[in-house]
Amino acid sequence: MSGSDRGEGAAHRFADKLRLIMRLTGCETQKALYTRLKASNPDTSYDPVRAYKWIQGRASPRNHSVYDDLARLLGPTVTGEELRTCSYEAFCSLLAELYGDQMPDLPLSPSRQPEERPVYPAGQLPDYLAGRYLSISRAWSPHWPGMMICGVSTLSQDGGAGEWGLEYAEHLPWDTLTLSGQVQRVGRNMIAPLVDMDVEMAITFTYVIPPAPAAVLAGIMSGVTLSDTEMRPIACRVLSLRLPEGVASPDGMSGYFDASSDEVERRLSCCGMTAEQAAGLAPDILDFLLASGDRGVIEASIASLNTMIGKSLAR
Repeated sequence: MSGSDRGEGAAHRFADKLRLIMRLTGCETQKALYTRLKASNPDTSYDPVRAYKWIQGRASPRNHSVYDDLARLLGPTVTGEELRTCSYEAFCSLLAELYGDQMPDLPLSPSRQPEERPVYPAGQLPDYLAGRYLSISRAWSPHWPGMMICGVSTLSQDGGAGEWGLEYAEHLPWDTLTLSGQVQRVGRNMIAPLVDMDVEMAITFTYVIPPAPAAVLAGIMSGVTLSDTEMRPIACRVLSLRLPEGVASPDGMSGYFDASSDEVERRLSCCGMTAEQAAGLAPDILDFLLASGDRGVIEASIASLNTMIGKSLAR
């Protein structure tokens, strides 16, 4: 390729290149493409969650190995550097030489960028949200009826891009389930669709954005049941309590436990609470998490959240 094709200011249009690669490889979804890439390179850095932003033109891979893995699917004559730096028109010409009549008909004009009509209202999340949280919710598994489950949520910000990510981990009897995804602000709420592609699990968290110092996050989590032949759609309330800096890892508290005040108090001790604080807050947590829905729906009451914030910050 000529130097003009690679020069600065070239219309790289990675989103359109990615669509073209998916068409040529017969991959209709990000999951299908991820499976192909992982078969070629088990250590691939291709992230299906971030790929949804890539294909929308909202970002592009920072790890150059992603371009190498994608180029490898196209044949030995295409390099990752070419995929990354050449213009979209030059990329189409290169693939037309390789694929001939198999080349799909795609427009040369740039695809519409989602920034023109964002999926969610623009808005920055406050910095004070960053940190680790002990997350408590009702167990979804039909094999653990009436139980609670505890996990660890980590909210972090990518300083370079200003993007927020959420990772949620549960220690289950057979393995550790870890899901991750990006966080968007929607008015006074934040929403985070998390996935684990290896086990085909997805959970969406929707939290009320609390006032500083974000002692408590309260909201709704929804998804599908794991270890369930039906994989039923399901939802429940979730409560996440901030873990202070220096508090030991609460991994030993993660997993299933009985829905009792004593068990909740044990886990609140991981958040640096005194026995008196834990005893006062545990009944409110159980009331919030176990309350039945009205009109067939469940919601996270702001009044309940304010009460729990007050008790968790009392010293």
